[in-house]
Amino acid sequence: MIRLRSLRVVSLLVLTVAAAQAQPSAEDKAAAESLFRDGRRLMDEGKTADGCRKLGESQRLDPAPGTLLNLAVCHEKEGKVATAWAEFQTALSQAKKDGRADREDLARERIAALEPLLPKLTLVVPTPSRLQGLVVTRNGSPLQAGAWGTALAVDPGEVLVEATAPGYKQWRHTVQLAPKGAAEVQVPVLEKLPDAPAMPPVAAEVSAAPAAPPPPPRGLSPRSTAGVALAGAGAVSLGVGVYFGVRALSKRSDSDEQCPKIDGRERCSVRGVELNDSARSAARASNLTVGLGLLAVGAGAYLFFADPSREGRSRSPAVAFGTDGRSAHASLGGTF
Repeated sequence: MIRLRSLRVVSLLVLTVAAAQAQPSAEDKAAAESLFRDGRRLMDEGKTADGCRKLGESQRLDPAPGTLLNLAVCHEKEGKVATAWAEFQTALSQAKKDGRADREDLARERIAALEPLLPKLTLVVPTPSRLQGLVVTRNGSPLQAGAWGTALAVDPGEVLVEATAPGYKQWRHTVQLAPKGAAEVQVPVLEKLPDAPAMPPVAAEVSAAPAAPPPPPRGLSPRSTAGVALAGAGAVSLGVGVYFGVRALSKRSDSDEQCPKIDGRERCSVRGVELNDSARSAARASNLTVGLGLLAVGAGAYLFFADPSREGRSRSPAVAFGTDGRSAHASLGGTF
């Protein structure tokens, strides 16, 4: 029972830290906004490749549905039809979740237009070629066995196929694909490398000195230390949640200024749509990090005060956890 409880505490700590780290910093968000504007400007100037790189870095720093749609449009202009097709698919799913019918219609339209243009590459790996530890890559990306034998969409141009396995020589093959083109590449049986000469055994050194005794334990016990660390992580998560809550309110206020009501209907500018998306993202981040912060603080307090090594105190703590589908909460009770 103690092991199971400890496992839950460790899992909660990992989730708390991961949630805090997954959110972009204010500096990253500012950089992403600058990159987005540069990318759009470069696209308008006809510098498509440079614009795509700017938009891609903006999406990496601060993922946003609007940035993803612009990136997909840019990649389509650049001729990377498979990349654009995949990005429009992701944008379509996000638009459905957000209830953005305008973005959903745009994504569907571009997906239908790109579908007939996709080049297809099929990688065939016969049974004799399936060596132990075989790794097959396409342009550096590994392809698991489930992808072998299926016609996969790729961008037009040169495609590099590689195959490696421990103890065997690497195999490489390139193929050129045009829009609407198709090709099949078969991975051969790899050539075995010559056996390396055996190395003589190395005699292990034997020390006559006795092992030093372990130092006596002092300070907090491991359980109390874990409790303190978990509570600290929870406090950090709460701080992050408060920051995103304030940011959501600020972004929402800015969005309202950019979305006046005309004839009873809200009319948003492009900037207003972007601010509205940012407000929603910040609100979701605030709910998640505040909930996880409360859970971490409660679990940390339980570990600290319920530690059996803390002598001379009566302990009957109880921690309750719950969730309402959008946020989590925790409560601590008992006598200590």
